[in-house]
Amino acid sequence: RDPSSVFFSPTKGYERRYSLQREHEGNAFMDSFANSTTVHPLTKNPLMCLGVTTIRRDGHQYLKAALGTLLDSLDGPQREQIHLMVFIAQTNPKTHPDYTAGWLQASADKILKYDVSETVELARIRHLEEEHLFWNKSGHDYAYLLKRCAATGAPWVAIVEDDTVAQKGWYPRAMEALGKLPKDQIKWIYMRMFYTEKLIGWNSESWLLYLVICLVVSLFSLVVFLTCHVRVRNFRKHVHKPADILVLCLFWVPAFITLYFLAGKHSMQPYYGGLHKMQHYGCCTQGLIFPRMMVPRAIYAINTAADPRYYVDMTLENWADREGLARYALTPPLLQHIGGRSSKGSKVDEGAASIWSFAFEDYT
Repeated sequence: RDPSSVFFSPTKGYERRYSLQREHEGNAFMDSFANSTTVHPLTKNPLMCLGVTTIRRDGHQYLKAALGTLLDSLDGPQREQIHLMVFIAQTNPKTHPDYTAGWLQASADKILKYDVSETVELARIRHLEEEHLFWNKSGHDYAYLLKRCAATGAPWVAIVEDDTVAQKGWYPRAMEALGKLPKDQIKWIYMRMFYTEKLIGWNSESWLLYLVICLVVSLFSLVVFLTCHVRVRNFRKHVHKPADILVLCLFWVPAFITLYFLAGKHSMQPYYGGLHKMQHYGCCTQGLIFPRMMVPRAIYAINTAADPRYYVDMTLENWADREGLARYALTPPLLQHIGGRSSKGSKVDEGAASIWSFAFEDYT
């Protein structure tokens, strides 16, 4: 199940176990609101604004399960700490199949729509939507939701995509981890609720480091074997000649080093459970939690991106690198991406389907 391993089995690696269970549980939880005609009372003085952005997809909608898994494990006091803002990212929200659903009205603190009149701004958004300029529109939508969430005054702003499911008990784990982050919030930008291990393998950019390590291991082995041959009598019984040491160092040591790399990085150097820095190869924007004081800077970075075709996470990563800002992640992740239909288009997208947290499926 290690995607960086030569022995990786896609059938086992992408097997939906815990995420499938959570999807069923989330849908069942939201069904309890199915016939509701009430509106959820507005949360006052929230600790977190939880923004969920959703679009109309052809054939399958994920929003119901996403909201269900975010809400079903919250007790009363925890729910009162969260302002749930669901953003219908359609210029005509009535085209979204879930817009008028009773469970949505009953569970969300606010159902957000584009707060613009029939102006040039709305025409621009409609143009992005109709021309399928998903990179540009996703950046606009992300910044828009960030701004509206920050306006609630909540000290934490979490932005989650609608094609995810959450671990049962995600909220206390998230708050515990946030409490361990540096108090000086201008030094870090977000904590990841999701990442995929596919991008965190034996990355080619580090080839020189790997080469140096291999040479050091080989040289160290040679020194140890020669020392043992000279000083340890029992060693000489098994390794009779210096030529035997050359065989060990030129064949067996490289063979074991090769096997080490073939086994995969996550098998040999796994991320242990808990909070840790993730400065590189973090993907994607399925779930990020920002300190509120950093939201204006994140919005500025998105709106002034040098290349609007960048995905939001690429824009934020590039900006964070320039500013020297830390990024953190929780292991195992709090979210799983279950979307086979990418928000970048309506067709089944194998690339979107492979954005996957293998560690998430180990929850029980």
